[in-house]
Amino acid sequence: MADLSHAMGIHPSSIYAAFGDKQALFALAAKRYMEVPGQYMVRALAEPSFEAFLRAAFYNTVEFLGSKEHPASCFTLTGSLSCGVDTEPAKALMLDIRLRNEAVLKARLLKARRAGEFSKEENIDDYTRYLSSLLSGLAVQAANGSTKAQLKRTAELALRHLGIRARSDC
Repeated sequence: MADLSHAMGIHPSSIYAAFGDKQALFALAAKRYMEVPGQYMVRALAEPSFEAFLRAAFYNTVEFLGSKEHPASCFTLTGSLSCGVDTEPAKALMLDIRLRNEAVLKARLLKARRAGEFSKEENIDDYTRYLSSLLSGLAVQAANGSTKAQLKRTAELALRHLGIRARSDC
């Protein structure tokens, strides 16, 4: 709270007066994050083919994580992993968001399977967790200090291992 009040230039009591408590503020911040910065995955989901979706998911993630406008990580990941025991509601909220994100990935995989773009032999649940792990791993690397160029190379390596060609305009 001290960092937030310092960054905003206001007293902590003003923050509490506006938002009630830390949990309410955190929930509002999470909602706002999903509405604005988190939209990079929504843009990827709009891609017409599964290959284009995967390419966009990785490149959009790199663009987001490598942007100077945002912290170098993912709020839904780091927002709960560093929490103490008194922050179970925040951890539960972040888990819920991550599970909803995985459900969206799974739905996209099912759509690709129906379109004949994804093997009927692959286990959808396992592949969903795999993609989620790869994308979340980029956020971990960003938090560790990887540069945008390093994240891009990592994403391209992941795409190659997924059988997807890298974008030619990069």
